Amino acid sequence: MTSSLSLLLKKYSVPALFTILGITMVVVGLKTKQNGQYIIATIMMLIAGLLSFLYSSGKVSSKVLTTLGIAAGIGSLIAMGMATMSVYKTDQHIKKFNLCEKIAISNLRDIRTAQKAYAEANGKYASTWEELNDFIKNGKVPFVLAVGVLPSRKITEAERNYIYKDNRAIDNNMTEMEAYLLSKSPSPAEDLLGYKRDTIMVSFMSTKFGSKSYMENRMKEGIGKFYADSITSIPMSGGKKWKLETKDSIQIGLDFFPAIRVSGKLPIAKIEGEKPLEMSFGKLTSNDVSGSWEQN
Repeated sequence: MTSSLSLLLKKYSVPALFTILGITMVVVGLKTKQNGQYIIATIMMLIAGLLSFLYSSGKVSSKVLTTLGIAAGIGSLIAMGMATMSVYKTDQHIKKFNLCEKIAISNLRDIRTAQKAYAEANGKYASTWEELNDFIKNGKVPFVLAVGVLPSRKITEAERNYIYKDNRAIDNNMTEMEAYLLSKSPSPAEDLLGYKRDTIMVSFMSTKFGSKSYMENRMKEGIGKFYADSITSIPMSGGKKWKLETKDSIQIGLDFFPAIRVSGKLPIAKIEGEKPLEMSFGKLTSNDVSGSWEQN
C-alpha cells in the first residue's frame, strides 16, 4: 500500500503541481485584471500541467502530446511577440510623454518671462493671448548699455564740487552714478573717457528669445525653434490653449500687486490609463509665479 502511494505521488505530484499553479494564476490574473500577455502565459502553464497530467496517466499518446506541445509552443511565441510589442508601445509612450512634458515646461517658462516683462511695462499682466503675442513680437524693453569700467578710486575734490557743489566728505570709492555724471562733464578724467551707462529700448523678442544661447539650448533639449504663437498652446493637444487667468490688482498687506495663473492638462498621461498631468504657474491670491514643475 505504501509502495503504491509513493508511486502515485512520484507519477502525479509534478503534473498536479503545475495544474494547480496554472489554475491559481489564471484566477488571480482574471481577478486582478492583468494584461493579455500575463493571461496567455498562465494559460500556457495550465495547459502544460494538464498535458503532463494526462500523459502520466496514459490517456494521451506521445504523438498527441507532441502535437499539442507544438501548438502550445506556437501560442507561446505569439504571447512573446505580443509582450515585445507591448514593451515597445510602452517605451514609445514614455518617450512621447517626456517630450510633451519638456515642451510644456519650456512653454510655461517662456510665457512667464513674457508676462513679467509685460507687467513691468504696463503695471499688469496681459489678459489675453493676443495681447501677449503682440508684446512678444513688437514690444520694447529697457536695456542698460554699459561701456567702460567703473574706476576703483575715490572722486577728487574737483569732481565732488562738480557733482554736489558742496564740501561733503569723500569717504568711499566712486559710484556708478557719480561715474556717469562725471563722464558727461566738459573735461572728464582719463579713466572716464568713453564711460557710458545709457538705458535704451530694445526688442523684447530679440533679447529674450532670439539670442544664440537660448536657441542652442532649445535645440539641445530637442524642442525645436521658438515660435511666439505656439507657446500659448498645450503641446500635442491639437492647438488647445493654456488657461490664462489674471487680476489687475490684489492686496497683500498694504501693497497691491497684479496676479496671474496659467494652467492646463497635458494630453498624455505619464502612465497609460492614469489621469493626465496638470501643469501651471502662478496664483490668483498672491504675487507668487512659481511653477508646478518647480515644486517637486
